[in-house]
Amino acid sequence: MPINFIYSDSLETDTTESFFSNHFLTARIDSNQPSNSNYDPILEDQRDSDWKNTHWQELKNNELNYEEDINQYITLSLAEMVNPKSVSNSSYLVNTSSDAGQLATRFENASDVYRVFRINADFLLFHLGLFSQNSNILGETYFDKGGAYYNSAASSLKRARGGSSGLSDVLEKLALKFGKYVEILRFMKNKSSNYFSFHFQYTKEEMEEFQNQLSIESQKRK
Repeated sequence: MPINFIYSDSLETDTTESFFSNHFLTARIDSNQPSNSNYDPILEDQRDSDWKNTHWQELKNNELNYEEDINQYITLSLAEMVNPKSVSNSSYLVNTSSDAGQLATRFENASDVYRVFRINADFLLFHLGLFSQNSNILGETYFDKGGAYYNSAASSLKRARGGSSGLSDVLEKLALKFGKYVEILRFMKNKSSNYFSFHFQYTKEEMEEFQNQLSIESQKRK
């Protein structure tokens, strides 16, 4: 849930959701990766069912280029992480050198498997993009792992719910373009002169607390 805060310099009030949305969307524009750049909003207009059946792959690819849902997912996830009322649960989280798939084999329920993969995918996304002290020199390290985690999270969620949903679609998009969103987050961090420089000052204990907070999503978004 977004919370209100006051800027110490201007004394203006804002919400965490608005704050992160503004930073993320600005970073997209400034890094020449604007939202929905290849999305055609009228592709399906006045098309009959035969055309849609024949061009299903084209429609699928077009839908993957719609990114407003991705923007919202990342914005809300960041806002949730800085919410002091959030309660963390790290039971599904593994470190970057481990394989979340091994942990997932301990669970039979598809919902638990989904949580394992999603929590670890979210962790890699924000760890590589924002919180790692080495994020600027890691390059594409762990990009494949992050994409694979999101793909497994999407598949597990569809099994748990008996089909696709808006959230599973978002996870599939993140799986396909994981590296792209890491790079946008890195740009956002490096561009900021204040808030996004905080990661360089974090202690090991504080970093662990941030890692733990990523598991909040499993309790609040199903």
